[in-house]
Amino acid sequence: MKSFAMIFLFATAQYIPTDAERARWTMHDMKSWMIVFEAYKADHQEYPHVTTLEQARAIGEPMYIRHAPMNDAWGNPYRIEADGKSFRIVSAGADGVFESDISQKGTLTSFNDDAVATNEGRWLVRQWEMK
Repeated sequence: MKSFAMIFLFATAQYIPTDAERARWTMHDMKSWMIVFEAYKADHQEYPHVTTLEQARAIGEPMYIRHAPMNDAWGNPYRIEADGKSFRIVSAGADGVFESDISQKGTLTSFNDDAVATNEGRWLVRQWEMK
């Protein structure tokens, strides 16, 4: 009976990822979006013109990515903007609230802060510091 109780306990235990793990997964997904935009540009000589996540998905699937990530690892939808010359992919972070000023460069100190990836080919604006 004891072994059954232990098996039941471990089988029902739910793994809850840390914010650092979620940030890492989110950055990988954002990198996937960056690859989609770069591939689109290689084919069309400019980035797409999109203002919504659904528009970005429409240009990306299935040509450049099989399943485009729509939400970050916290379950919040990405904000994606592209005007033909540049693009931005934004995760609102753990709190799910998009900040009004995301132009500050550097490393984030809180997982509640927004992370921004741009066409500069790297995490130009902000990224989470992994500890």
